Amino acid sequence: MPNCPYCDYSIDEAYNFCVSCERQVNCLKCNTYLLRDKSKCLKCGTFIEAPQPNPTPMNNFSLEEEQSDNNYSRKVNLSFTDTAIDKVASVLGGYVPLTPLKVAKPTSVREQQSLLPPFQALEEDNNTNEYTQEQTIDATVQNLSEANSPLNYFDQDGQGFLVSKAPDYKGKNKKLQQQRFSLLYVWAYNIVFGEPVLKEHINKAAQVNGIYDKNYSNYLTDLANRFFIKSDGTFKVNPGGQTEIKKIIAEMQDSDLKGVEYWNSTRKNSSKGSRKTKEDAQQIDQWIQMQSRFDSFDVRTLDTAAKYALLALYDITKELKVQDAVKQGLAYDYLVKKYKTVSVTKDSFSKALANIKDYGKYFSRTSEGLYYLTPDAESFVESWFIQSNCENQ
Repeated sequence: MPNCPYCDYSIDEAYNFCVSCERQVNCLKCNTYLLRDKSKCLKCGTFIEAPQPNPTPMNNFSLEEEQSDNNYSRKVNLSFTDTAIDKVASVLGGYVPLTPLKVAKPTSVREQQSLLPPFQALEEDNNTNEYTQEQTIDATVQNLSEANSPLNYFDQDGQGFLVSKAPDYKGKNKKLQQQRFSLLYVWAYNIVFGEPVLKEHINKAAQVNGIYDKNYSNYLTDLANRFFIKSDGTFKVNPGGQTEIKKIIAEMQDSDLKGVEYWNSTRKNSSKGSRKTKEDAQQIDQWIQMQSRFDSFDVRTLDTAAKYALLALYDITKELKVQDAVKQGLAYDYLVKKYKTVSVTKDSFSKALANIKDYGKYFSRTSEGLYYLTPDAESFVESWFIQSNCENQ
């Protein structure tokens, strides 16, 4: 017997099909040797069915991006064999999460994930009996937040803003510090409030956090084009932004790394604009003449700068009711002029107001940088009067 006309493998006389490539080599009717690629037996004329090769299992994926505000949207469907996916997974998978569609040959979770690049492996599903059909941006945000809670880096100020617990985002220059703050802020806002954040809100948040300057809006626009999903003037972090956030958080947790100290220059530049004006001085003189329950209170019993700050803000916003929120310098100047026995420096007073970690539950700040008391602070100050009355009885 000759060799197989398709794979050149030696034909076994006991079979009508090649034992190697499984193609038909003999006519089933007259047992005559068949010639390659002929549609029928040339001896008896029996037609031969076209060979049906075994289907190769395919791995199907979809990639979707959506933009608005005159930006594009695209959807790409891709199919790869097990051999080909090793070549492209590291390229596509590292950029966006791939959404698996129907697979011709079902595979287990662990088998499927072995084909994906390391970035996807970080998001392994512990349930090996079910296969998640979609990996959305919201799921990616949630996975990141479980390991690194936004509340590890931000506090809520009670006015809808998040205030950073640490000003150093490990950027090598001020631009990088600002962009890293913006990326972290949008990520934290998306999770804490469960919704996209307005662009105008981010600009005000930058002011509240002392990182805003004339270049901030331009840097934010550049950042948004790369790392945010934009929709009707709102921002939400895209998968590329999630990857960048992981890098930033890792660097922020490295105590050996130091970013540029933009806050020092900001403080110096802003000090000129925060000097007391003639109108401020006139306001303070008017307030001093007004009566307050603290007139009969022995302020010498207050033993910390934070308590003096509580006294000043409560007196101005609740007792005198002349302002709903007050500038830090104005509150201090009123305090030392009204109560001659006060023994607290302006620097200590300012640090107490800015100490979010220890006194964040007492002091809140508006987007304009004005301070006011939280309900907890008001109750705490009220307890001073109750205690003082008890001691006098």
